[in-house]
Amino acid sequence: MRRPHPATPVSWGAMRAQSTDFAEQRRRKIADLVRRAGSVRLADLVQPFGVSEPTLRKDLTALEQEGLLRRTHGGAIAIETRPQSTNDARKARHIEAKRAIAACCAEMVQEGQSVFLDSGTTIEVLAEHLERDAVNVLTNSIGAAMAVAERPGLRHTLLSGEYKRVGGSLSGAITVETLSRFHVDTAFIGVSGITPQGIFTVDVAEGYVKQAAIQAARRVVVPLDTSKVGYQDFYHLAALGVIDDIVTEAPHEDLARWCAEHGVRLHTA
Repeated sequence: MRRPHPATPVSWGAMRAQSTDFAEQRRRKIADLVRRAGSVRLADLVQPFGVSEPTLRKDLTALEQEGLLRRTHGGAIAIETRPQSTNDARKARHIEAKRAIAACCAEMVQEGQSVFLDSGTTIEVLAEHLERDAVNVLTNSIGAAMAVAERPGLRHTLLSGEYKRVGGSLSGAITVETLSRFHVDTAFIGVSGITPQGIFTVDVAEGYVKQAAIQAARRVVVPLDTSKVGYQDFYHLAALGVIDDIVTEAPHEDLARWCAEHGVRLHTA
């Protein structure tokens, strides 16, 4: 009589790894469900996923920490994100406000200084307004580099990296590493949203470049039009306290209060 083969023992470490994999798969499915539905109730997730409410609360907390949803009492809601559009389309929006903001920012740059021009349509317009001589311009924006190259009194350095067609900028590990070698007087940082919690952008890779530029600068200036006030986008760049100046095109009561609370100079173009 043939004896059955003994079962292969399973280690506790393997079991824990398998459990972690299942939890990760479940959380990805929950995040996708919230994104598509807009909101979910905790009680409605118990039966489909076959786990308890305390386990689901931990899942929602972990997903909120990743920025994939927002917890609510009894469930979660999707975080609104704006679809990325072409650079030309974004540049055309609020163009008069951007020109006013850009002109104000250009006045902050003194002859002989060094500046970082970030990606972003408002900052691309700023590049077109720079008139000072002997200014060193460092940028990851193709559009900004092209605008600066038209002015013989300006010197410019274009960072290397992975080209992103949407936004017309360079980003990635090479961009961040190269940027860490520079120091500039002023960094002009483009954002897609601002709240009391700080400044935001839609693209994580560009976010890393922006954060490196903030670290490299003595002064951080954020040009933004008032349509971005109160908007929380996908990636959190920094708290308001790291910003020295904000330039916008019109008075905004909430923005003025946030700036006063965090010691940020607010300029209205």
